[in-house]
Amino acid sequence: MGTRIYILALLSWFAVIPFAKAQSYSGKAYATGNFIFCGKELPKNFSYLVEKKSEKGDWISVAELKAPVNLSECRARLSLLPKVVASVSAFDSETADFIWEKIKKSSASLDSLYAHSGDPRFQYTVGVGWFDDGLKTPGTYQYRISRLSKSGGRTPIGETKVVFPAKPFEAEAIPLRYKINLGNIEISYDITDIKNAVGLKLYRSIYQKTAFKEIGVKTLFTNEKGKMVAVLNDDDVKTGLTYSYVAVPYDGLGNMGKRAETVNVYFVTKQADVGLITQFTVTPQPEKGGNLLKWDYNQAGFVSSVEVYRSTSYEKDYRRVVSLPSTQKEYFDEENLAPSIAYYYYLVLNNGQGNSMPSTRVPAILQGKRENFIPPQDLSLTRNSNVVKLQFRRVGYDVRGYYVYRANGYSSELHQLPRMIHSTDSLVVYTDTLPLSNRSSVYSYAVASINTSYNISPVSNRVNTVFSGGQLPVPDKLNAMLENDEVRLVWNDVSGLNSALSAYEVYRKTVNNENEAEPEKLLETVNFMTNSIKDNTVLPGKKYIYRVRSIGADVGDASSFSLPYSIYMPTSGLLPPGEVSAIASSQKVTLKWTLPLLEDIESVLLYRAAENEKATLLKTLDAKAESYDDASVKKGTIYYYFVVIKYKNGLESKPTDSVSAKV
Repeated sequence: MGTRIYILALLSWFAVIPFAKAQSYSGKAYATGNFIFCGKELPKNFSYLVEKKSEKGDWISVAELKAPVNLSECRARLSLLPKVVASVSAFDSETADFIWEKIKKSSASLDSLYAHSGDPRFQYTVGVGWFDDGLKTPGTYQYRISRLSKSGGRTPIGETKVVFPAKPFEAEAIPLRYKINLGNIEISYDITDIKNAVGLKLYRSIYQKTAFKEIGVKTLFTNEKGKMVAVLNDDDVKTGLTYSYVAVPYDGLGNMGKRAETVNVYFVTKQADVGLITQFTVTPQPEKGGNLLKWDYNQAGFVSSVEVYRSTSYEKDYRRVVSLPSTQKEYFDEENLAPSIAYYYYLVLNNGQGNSMPSTRVPAILQGKRENFIPPQDLSLTRNSNVVKLQFRRVGYDVRGYYVYRANGYSSELHQLPRMIHSTDSLVVYTDTLPLSNRSSVYSYAVASINTSYNISPVSNRVNTVFSGGQLPVPDKLNAMLENDEVRLVWNDVSGLNSALSAYEVYRKTVNNENEAEPEKLLETVNFMTNSIKDNTVLPGKKYIYRVRSIGADVGDASSFSLPYSIYMPTSGLLPPGEVSAIASSQKVTLKWTLPLLEDIESVLLYRAAENEKATLLKTLDAKAESYDDASVKKGTIYYYFVVIKYKNGLESKPTDSVSAKV
């Protein structure tokens, strides 16, 4: 049977190692012919022409390749592979669906197929490769590849020579590990030529027999411990038998690699088939200087021994301390035990072929006799946001560690936090992270020490902190309105939702002609009883964007910002000059006006136009000018004048009404 390769497996392969990238035309031999690769570009708007050189030296057209035009054509091509290639290929409909989804896009290339792009079988499917199958005569074959346009134009791509038959495929499968699962055996192999190998054939025999037969397996390429490996699963196994396995890698052309070493596996459907440990207990007996282990077990088959394992760590570093006869059901452990140390034990049953499932891990401590009367001293507390820092002083030298206790409230019951502090420092620091919420809470802490005899001291005095919850309510319903030359801001009062809310911060950003004129900055801070302000620093012609947030009693304790609210200050408030007059004399025209009593005037602009002409700027005057003598006039000509005020914010007032004069 052929090996079935799943798309997800290939995608995971591609994510870890580079697939075999075909950069240009090439050729490679296989058992019954030569495979010709034409290039990475999919022949959608052109075709590849493959020519073969005859014995007489003539070039003969043998294939014209085009990309498939629909899903059915993809499926058909996958089913028309040469026999020797098809023998290692058993693709399901999902493979064809995946290929079609990738190549139907206008921008698709061979690389769009990810891990499939280096496989000759898929290169053939998408129209960039061709099988010259049925060769029997050894020798060197020469091929020429060209590109044909729709109009018939031909562009040479290149020539390639292929020696037939193929050189041996040198890839080798190296057994890494096997795993016995419920109902199957899983074997992992490292492949020396992982870029070109596309699968493994697996052969199986009963142990110490030579009748190896190929079995149908699923090949999965996956990452194990940072290395890409092939994983095979044998689902047709029987309990109590030992199997021998041999794997052989192959490439996409069906070329077989080197045979792997034999792997022998004794199959137990599950470890419980050996038996299960029950009623396992460990009782410290300090007067005897050891721990008494007792157990029973449910026997599912032959049991040859009971193995006892011990460690000072729950997670690792277990070592076997003794192997006992299967009839023994208790054991007194006194080997190299120290008081006040936690030891962890587990048991397994052994039947000569394998072990049972490990028992529960059971701890035991040989207690010491030292009392512990005095708690840690000088407990203090600081808090930054929701991170609490406790600091306290050790008392005495017979201290193994500390427990921290916390309560919700000033006098509520203290609860021990789960982690023990292991420290021999004279000054101990511990940090705790408070849960985030939208309500204010009081937290109190105390600590106690534990000595080398595992006796716990009384708890220390309490220390307290008030925390806002870290999620202050966000002011909502922000609104802005114009009142004369000011902007009044109002927002919803949310101080009643959290007692730790102490103030509101109002931020403002200025926009001029859709460009940011002034970045957002703090405008004003008001106490929690105030939910409105007046902004009297606004200028006409500018857009202002406001946001508000809540502030807590702690430094850095702030809510998220409210939704922004924008308002535009109209320019109608820019006052023009008043009482403009023009008086002509024999040589000049004297102009006069009055300015508004404002401090933000930058300059005065005087405009003039002769009769039937366009007005132009005559003179830019300083901010306090209220008159001007125009001596550049011509006799007999009527002149028209108007005045504009330019303000410091860059805006200009409306022009005054025109006045005229004639010299």
